[in-house]
Amino acid sequence: MKLIILLIGVVLLQSCEKKNLNKKELLEIIHSHEEYKDLELKTDFSYGYDFIDSIKSFREIVNKENFKSIYEADFNNDGKIDYLVNLSHPKSKNENHIVKILIENDYKNTLLIVSNTKGYKTLNPGSNKVYDIISAKLIRHKNQNLIKLLSFKNHIKNRNDLLQYDTLMIKNNELTEFTKPIKNHHIEKIIFTQNGGFAPGKIYDLTLKNDSTILRSYFYKDFRGKYVGINKSSFKNLSENFNDIDFANLKNHYSIECSDCPSVETVIIFDNGKTKKIYDYGEKGTLGLLKFYKKIDTIISKQKWEKIN
Repeated sequence: MKLIILLIGVVLLQSCEKKNLNKKELLEIIHSHEEYKDLELKTDFSYGYDFIDSIKSFREIVNKENFKSIYEADFNNDGKIDYLVNLSHPKSKNENHIVKILIENDYKNTLLIVSNTKGYKTLNPGSNKVYDIISAKLIRHKNQNLIKLLSFKNHIKNRNDLLQYDTLMIKNNELTEFTKPIKNHHIEKIIFTQNGGFAPGKIYDLTLKNDSTILRSYFYKDFRGKYVGINKSSFKNLSENFNDIDFANLKNHYSIECSDCPSVETVIIFDNGKTKKIYDYGEKGTLGLLKFYKKIDTIISKQKWEKIN
């Protein structure tokens, strides 16, 4: 009798395990998000514009990569299958629809559907238009599942040199740029400067150390002048964030094609006085930097500031 109960338990457990999703089920998850409800699985991996599709080097690269609509792998290492999906907008002659695509906040050519305790979570490598993604694919590196992006460069000066490759990974349940294991740096101070663009919304300097946070605000909500706050946990979290994204090997300068856009400059003092300066015009340097900028916004909005002379 005990053996029968045990067998029944095993059968029930197996029936409850998450099965692989088919195309229809994947599209149901994708379309459950309002902003993705019109998207389809991508089957034609040309870009769709004659002046780009006609470039020989572009056609050769796309053919060589042999992109697929769906890739299956365990990206977040939880023992369950995740899905990297290449998407496309339906062909449309509606000018309003085309304009909407161009002004959207995110690129939606690619989506990662990862398993979690509540079912599935979607992650977009094209968030905030950091990467102008054409398509993506699964690659393996030292037993790790990674995402290889084919994107357009931010600055296209040569029609035969308009593409770039980037590699992403999932870390702490978020998409970020792939980094090799590195020795953590001891971060002593972070100086963050926000510059407004043509219509400035924020202009301030923020200096963060382990024992204090100093805000010098020129234009930020109702803050004008110099303020002090104390938040050791925030500095610790920011330091960990910078080490996670391998800040010492980031570029010194990022920019987008834009006139009068806001910019940020981050200076990190580390390892007994070494300095790393990162200037980001347009605030779209990397996914890792965007995560840092969001944390800065949270710190400023939730900090209890005390004005000083």
